[in-house]
Amino acid sequence: MRLALAAALALTVALSPAIAKSPVSPKAEVAKVLTRQLRGDFSKHSQAEILAAIEPIDINADGIQDWQVNWNAFGSAWCGTGGCRYQLWLGRKTGAPIRVFDRQMRELAIEKRAGRIVFVFDFHGSECGGFGAEACPGEFSWNAKRGRMVLLPSPARHTGVSNPFVLF
Repeated sequence: MRLALAAALALTVALSPAIAKSPVSPKAEVAKVLTRQLRGDFSKHSQAEILAAIEPIDINADGIQDWQVNWNAFGSAWCGTGGCRYQLWLGRKTGAPIRVFDRQMRELAIEKRAGRIVFVFDFHGSECGGFGAEACPGEFSWNAKRGRMVLLPSPARHTGVSNPFVLF
């Protein structure tokens, strides 16, 4: 009996590091996804380069760290006449961050209005019914009720593409 108890205790001690996972770094989780997305790129990117492209940002003022990735850091393969790919990742209390915005944009300004954070983008002019060089603004903000980034209404001419994701 003592031998069986000792063997069970030894097995439990041996397996406990495998069972008890170390806390996952949210930035490392975003890096895992980026690593998979970059596999098709012609140039190789080091893990340090990928981690450096992931920067902290605040999407919704909830006190949990969120992340942004400007794909310009990975070279011209991810940019074109419509600008560069840009992602926003929402941090969560538990679990990996989730991607809430992934589109190509030319310019970005981040403003705080009436207590909310607004991402003011300039997209390719064709998204406003024009041509590439024409301005095509679009303002997105986090909507907690909908659980996603939403295009804000604007009285001026702006993008009609309300989806925060464009497939790449």
